[in-house]
Amino acid sequence: MRSPRRAAEEPPSCPFDPGDPDDPATVADPYPWYRSLRAQAPVTYVPSHDLWLVSRHGDVVEVLNSPDRFSSRLGMGAVHRLHAPQSVDYRIGAPGVRVLIATDPPEHTRLRRAVIAPFRRSAIVRMVPRIERIAAELVGNLMANAERGTADICRDLAAPLPVLVLAELLGVPTGMRDEFREWASVITDDLDLAGAADTRLGRGYDMFRYFYAEIRRRRTEPSDDLLSVVAGTDAAGLTDHEVMAFCAFLLVAGIETTTNLFTNLVDVLVRRPALRQRLWSTPDLADAVVEEALRFDTSVQGLWRATVAQDRLGGVVLPAGARLLILFGSANRDERAFADPDAFDPQRSPNPHLAFGYGHHRCLGAGLAKVELVAALQALVGATGGLAARGPFVRRNSLVLRGFAAQPVTVWPR
Repeated sequence: MRSPRRAAEEPPSCPFDPGDPDDPATVADPYPWYRSLRAQAPVTYVPSHDLWLVSRHGDVVEVLNSPDRFSSRLGMGAVHRLHAPQSVDYRIGAPGVRVLIATDPPEHTRLRRAVIAPFRRSAIVRMVPRIERIAAELVGNLMANAERGTADICRDLAAPLPVLVLAELLGVPTGMRDEFREWASVITDDLDLAGAADTRLGRGYDMFRYFYAEIRRRRTEPSDDLLSVVAGTDAAGLTDHEVMAFCAFLLVAGIETTTNLFTNLVDVLVRRPALRQRLWSTPDLADAVVEEALRFDTSVQGLWRATVAQDRLGGVVLPAGARLLILFGSANRDERAFADPDAFDPQRSPNPHLAFGYGHHRCLGAGLAKVELVAALQALVGATGGLAARGPFVRRNSLVLRGFAAQPVTVWPR
């Protein structure tokens, strides 16, 4: 998460010490730290990272609603590892590469319109039966592994489900799901504290070569899949290089975030026996449980922005070019926006969470992600009599992308 200090500038003075965002205890459970930030310094500077943290719901919404003041294009440059010589330069936020998450209107609007068709509600509704079948098959595999004492929610359900769904959406063979998953991890390792291993660079180039060949083929042999839609984005002014970057972005947005959301939801259920019992006895609660899980422990805890000029936010003066990390995870627990925010309440209403962002940058695939999460939860509840942890769950080492890498469980038939 660290970014290089702008050597020519004096760091702003800040009387509040926010501590180290990369501290293992904070990464494991950031919510007490968020509470302290909201109470004492809702917009605060972290000198060691040359980064401003924005933690209150209202301030985060203001940033998201003001792309003319707080730029995604400039802000994603805070992910400094993207610019390291050994990094693959088509990753999110790389210099000279435009993807949805790192552009501002009107450019962002033009790119979004070019690819929105497969994510419209009507298109997603048509996919629901297939998604439900995939989820049911994966739960069957999970139960078979449970009989052998090897079931893992992340490996058996949360990870493969979005891979298979995205493979179908893109129109590529489902047999490539392992490659898809590994390619997605190449990109998201940039947001993990440990960073990507050099040995993964070859896999990143494999991804580049695959998408390049497929996009070229779709331009002469188009079909009704998402890759054909992406192949046509040259009309929106994307270069071939940027089309490759957009494909990489789809892997992260379509796979990693959904996987992490479901593993966070399972952790909530394991830790709350009363909620788990209530859900298993009333499966119709699945939609409401998913919605509250999105707020309670979201997978994307924050993203970057940067000030276009000197600005003021939450009563704090920000210099031009200041890099901001807007904390969705903190905003979703803000006492000013949610009653009893640390309670998990499926009946919460209203629930203005920011799990999928807000405004111009609201997640393009939010509807698809919800369908996948609900389908997976309904399949799990419908086929099993319950679940319990079989061993310690292993969190991924990232503050920004929050989820689990391993979740050994026991499940049993109804």
